[in-house]
Amino acid sequence: MKKSKLSLTDIHLLRDLFAPGLELILIDPHGRINDVDVSSGKVVFPEDNLVNFVVDVTNPVFSCFLSNAQENLSTVFDFINNADGSIRWFYQAGSKDASHLSLYNSNSWKSKIYVSVSRLAWKLGQSNLLASGQFEMQQLLVDEVKAKYGILTNEKCSFFTGTRGATRKVVVDVQCVDGTNEFIKIPLTKTAERLIKNEIDMVKSLNKFDFTTLSLPKISKHINGHARLSNVKPAITIPANKIAAIHATAVGELCALSHERKSIADTEAWEVTISNIHYLFNELVCCNNLDQQKIQNLVKGLKELYSTISIVESIPVSVSHGDFTPWNMYCDEQRLYVYDWEMARNGIPMLFDLFHFSYQSVILQQQKSYVDVRENINVWLKQPVVMHMIQKYRINVQLHHALYLLFNVSFYLRQYLNEKEPLIQSEWMMDAWTMAIDECLSAVNMNRSNDEST
Repeated sequence: MKKSKLSLTDIHLLRDLFAPGLELILIDPHGRINDVDVSSGKVVFPEDNLVNFVVDVTNPVFSCFLSNAQENLSTVFDFINNADGSIRWFYQAGSKDASHLSLYNSNSWKSKIYVSVSRLAWKLGQSNLLASGQFEMQQLLVDEVKAKYGILTNEKCSFFTGTRGATRKVVVDVQCVDGTNEFIKIPLTKTAERLIKNEIDMVKSLNKFDFTTLSLPKISKHINGHARLSNVKPAITIPANKIAAIHATAVGELCALSHERKSIADTEAWEVTISNIHYLFNELVCCNNLDQQKIQNLVKGLKELYSTISIVESIPVSVSHGDFTPWNMYCDEQRLYVYDWEMARNGIPMLFDLFHFSYQSVILQQQKSYVDVRENINVWLKQPVVMHMIQKYRINVQLHHALYLLFNVSFYLRQYLNEKEPLIQSEWMMDAWTMAIDECLSAVNMNRSNDEST
């Protein structure tokens, strides 16, 4: 096995998961780890002999252990990388099936091919061909993680490393003894901790209702204060990557159980927007190499759009999933199965979830432009289910789109500015948002001109 390059971010993730709070000591005599200069071939421990988390990447199969380790027992994990070389999944080497695929939502044709190839490789006993590398974790540390999160010794686990940034978390797929899968989310930041708590609270609340079309996870049990979420994936799925009547109906069910009218100023969405807008307008600091001109243009557009909103206007609000995207749902002929409720809130202007689906799927998944987002929105606005919602709740679509942009752009742009390693997708989203805001402002100006002429 060759010595593949490793990411310092991934090393930190392993430390934060298996040995939180301990100092990280690296042994990297050949410069295998990106973004760090470690030339020493040995570890020099502090004089006070504190326990440290040691990562030795000298060999192709790198090792992780405590500096006072007295045992030689360890668990070997295979890992699979993202396209950028960072670790996406890791799971116990020699697993009999591709258990990590429970953490993989295969919506696109490329992902379906990957799933098929993976299952075939495991069936033929050639799973090692798909692994990007291996590492050893001291058995004591593996056992401690299992005990902490209530994972039985005979339950196998796969780990999904999540998206790097302020909300990063590890998702553990637990293969239960009865053959089912359950998920435990492990926060790596304070923000992620709050989001996971919010998800648990929202899932508890929403599971009190009987939905006809919408399905969501259930909390199977709490162990040591950590909740396990059930797997909502149905036995047979159909593509969920385009808004269909079933998506709109599911959103409509959320609206029906929680709808009310409020002035914009009194909505929870506006409170969040004000906080993020204040930051961008008054405290903006960019901690990375994002295009400064794009940031300035986007903030300028936000200021202009913000100034057009009459906060005393009454609008219909309801519960919103908050991250309503193809990769957070499954679909069959009867129901939409939606998971990841971390961003869910009440008091959100209606249609936010459908707007979000269009932006995220078209820009991030299809890698197209705002022109295609607009076409996508225009298609689902003509669906009978959506037209009925607009009429029933008296939704001003143009206003709700503007409010969505203010809420969403200010929220995510603030995150982008504070990421040490921004993703290329951040630039894609900024370009689309800028075009969308410009178009909204043009529509506002046109409406004003028409009003003045009459």
